[in-house]
Amino acid sequence: MRYTQSQIRELLSISVDAFRTWRDAIPALASHKGHAPSFTPGDVVSLAIVAEMVRDFGMRVGTMGDRFDQLFSECRGKSWLSLENCVVLMEADNFRLVEASLVQRRPLEVSTHCVPCAPIIARLRSALTAVEVDQTQGHLQFPPTSVAMQPGQRGKRA
Repeated sequence: MRYTQSQIRELLSISVDAFRTWRDAIPALASHKGHAPSFTPGDVVSLAIVAEMVRDFGMRVGTMGDRFDQLFSECRGKSWLSLENCVVLMEADNFRLVEASLVQRRPLEVSTHCVPCAPIIARLRSALTAVEVDQTQGHLQFPPTSVAMQPGQRGKRA
């Protein structure tokens, strides 16, 4: 499945201007122009991680564009199912996508931001599969009544 820019902006609550800035700063996003669905599930997860880094940690996309580009190349072509078991490790000079179990076994050697993909994917799934709450039908102004058919009309169509 592919996603459009407007679907991604709505999913991640990103303004048109912010998305345009991100597209200029992150080389991997430059090829995604127009209204056609061109974003893969891996791209959506990458954008969600970028959004989280910007909102939660105050990172500036303009200064991190090349490193965010590494993130997109790591996630591209991967399904949400395979990304759910991964953690993005952001170090001073690169991004790595590793299995969550490896992070727990090996100590980190440098300052690292760890972003688990599972909660991000869970939020994306719930946003995409959210169903509208069935609204109860309002009071009918006239109660339903049965209408008797004319004897000559049975079996004939109007």
